[in-house]
Amino acid sequence: MINRHHFKGLDKSVRRQKIIDTATDLFQKKGYSSTSLDDVAKELGVSKAALYHYVSSKDELLSIIYTHSIKNIFMGTYEMLDMDLPPNEKLRLFIHNHIKNIIIKSLPMFAVFFSEENQLLEKDYQNIRKEKRKYNHILEEIFKEGISKGVFKKVDVKLQSYAILGMCNWIYKWYKPDLNRYSSDDIADHFISLLETGYLKKKLPDDDRGPGTSKPAYKKVKSEDKKQTLNKLKLLCSDVIQLIDEIEKST
Repeated sequence: MINRHHFKGLDKSVRRQKIIDTATDLFQKKGYSSTSLDDVAKELGVSKAALYHYVSSKDELLSIIYTHSIKNIFMGTYEMLDMDLPPNEKLRLFIHNHIKNIIIKSLPMFAVFFSEENQLLEKDYQNIRKEKRKYNHILEEIFKEGISKGVFKKVDVKLQSYAILGMCNWIYKWYKPDLNRYSSDDIADHFISLLETGYLKKKLPDDDRGPGTSKPAYKKVKSEDKKQTLNKLKLLCSDVIQLIDEIEKST
């Protein structure tokens, strides 16, 4: 619980951010439906009435959390894609950034982001869905570029994008920063190594691999129809489950 006098001594903008951060932590731990504004006020050591100087409702708090999440998702993404890099390196940077600088860096926020979407008001829900489609589209465009340049296999770009983001986003379910012996870089590099077996057209020379990435250790699949793509994804998921088991045993 935050000391009431300490809270009142903060600048107004800092107080508002403290309210948002506190609500985010409570929504993550208790769930949105089970958390009230009274809970947020109690955690901050202030009255519920005091909260209304900063937010009008619990719905607004959730909307703010999602707005901040979307801002974090796009921060630096477009700049990264404007770099003069081959598509395989762009994709490595995209995945590494998504895991390290988005999911793991703001874990409580994205735990809420991935679990409470259906609690949003309809207008907010539609806006968030629209922004998520924009982000997916960025990944799809990287794949299209890679396929057209002969770097990536001819895959279903939408299915492949969903698979990559789904695999990366699931990190919020099991990653415990204070307990895991794996750093965010370790996890990002391992995931990239696994995923590259599904989309790289051929083995690249060592000097053409991105920094901090390891060589793929899994057999490539020749056919790229949807059925075999799904089979590959099952194998990748199996590898991720093994990684999660290893992480849980080490905690």
